[in-house]
Amino acid sequence: MSPRTVLSFALLLAAAAPTVGRAQTAPVVGGPRPARLTVLADSVSAGERVRVAVAVDHGPGRSAVFPAVPAGDAEAGPLLAFGDAEAFSVRRLPPRVRGDVRTDSAVYEVAVFAVDTARVGPVGVRLAAGRDTVDVPTGVAVVPVRSALRGGDAEPAPLGPPDPFPGLLPVWTALAVLAALAAAAGAWALARWRRRGQPATPRAEPFPEAAAALDALGAAEPAERALGARQALRVYLGRRLGLPALESTTDEIVEALARNARVPDEARADARRALALADLVAYAGHAPTPAAADGAIDTARTAIAGIEEATAAPTPDAEPGAASDGVPADAGVSPTPLP
Repeated sequence: MSPRTVLSFALLLAAAAPTVGRAQTAPVVGGPRPARLTVLADSVSAGERVRVAVAVDHGPGRSAVFPAVPAGDAEAGPLLAFGDAEAFSVRRLPPRVRGDVRTDSAVYEVAVFAVDTARVGPVGVRLAAGRDTVDVPTGVAVVPVRSALRGGDAEPAPLGPPDPFPGLLPVWTALAVLAALAAAAGAWALARWRRRGQPATPRAEPFPEAAAALDALGAAEPAERALGARQALRVYLGRRLGLPALESTTDEIVEALARNARVPDEARADARRALALADLVAYAGHAPTPAAADGAIDTARTAIAGIEEATAAPTPDAEPGAASDGVPADAGVSPTPLP
């Protein structure tokens, strides 16, 4: 981070400090619990924008004030910095009340500028009760930073000490592994022989399977319905388009859909909305309303229907009886629209 950015951040904090009341830098006994910070990504790249969720629990009679992102051109500054991260926007989430405990949360969009690892945080949340204020800081999250270098431009790994000459233990270990593999192969062959003649149960096509999975979420809790909609959508994308959706982040899935010319823009936008709500539930502890959970299911249905309609039909150059993306289709059977 440049000296100009650090100086601008210090001036911003000084201008935002309250002029009346008593400020404390740590929670008091019986007071609010420490604030929580969660980076909604397993790893980041330098300059890549990711989301950071901040939440704080407190009792009645207080209001939470999260650091505001300066208005204007975020590229020109001044910027709001959280350690190695610089915030560009913030979105306040609806509060959640459980008895006498109220949880306030906000999601920041930040960019990380660091090498190898980045320290995100702390974020200072201010709780106000009349003229008194309490500063409740979050912890610091450390996330790995992916290298932007590829191929021959990347630095070679340093030379290590020579490997010792192997003894007999690897030989016996290899023999034991081979024996275990042989036993497993024999068990598999025996089970296959016993199943010979029994009709196999074929797996449903991706579209009916996704529709059935979404239908089964009707009696679940709102959070489970939102997460279930994300799981059904990811499984469908993996089977229909061959994407590694179960191992990818929401941004990676959306980028892969954008690169597929046959996926409509509306379906890609619906997929992003359904996945984004589930990310807030999974990573930020957001409790969706029943209406929001139903909306996530409906949005996932619409995305699946749009992708199915655009990709399941054979292209003019495709051979008869073959569906798009290498997934075989039954002759004469067209996708059934989602209810």
